Amino acid sequence: MIASAPSEAKFELFVNDPITSIEFYEAAGFEIVEAKSDGYTTLRTGPIVISLSPLSTWIPLRWLSVLRGPPLGTEIVLYADRLEDTQRRLTEAGFKPTPVVLQEWGLRDFRVRDPEGYYIRFTEGRAATLAPTGSE
Repeated sequence: MIASAPSEAKFELFVNDPITSIEFYEAAGFEIVEAKSDGYTTLRTGPIVISLSPLSTWIPLRWLSVLRGPPLGTEIVLYADRLEDTQRRLTEAGFKPTPVVLQEWGLRDFRVRDPEGYYIRFTEGRAATLAPTGSE
């Protein structure tokens, strides 16, 4: 690893309804690690950190949700070992994930939009495999 390379990642999502967004990410397996009095909340699962930054409700984020997903926006991909468990928890919490399916490229996944319209794909496996130490 390059000494000056980033060592962690955090996604900051701008939301109108932090309470419902917190419920979504908790159902997805995240835990609150910090909650500020202004509603700014940081959640973590393992090395993945997501912060929810509240915006005034006069900014209609849900109307713009079509711009938050592919092909115009961003697809947030989260990797999990037990997709069915995550999909079931989200469904039980009142969210609407798609069924778990085997994609043509060989990976199983499901998709869901979070309460603010962010497009989330939960995929089985790992984001990237690391090369063995000493190889190039």
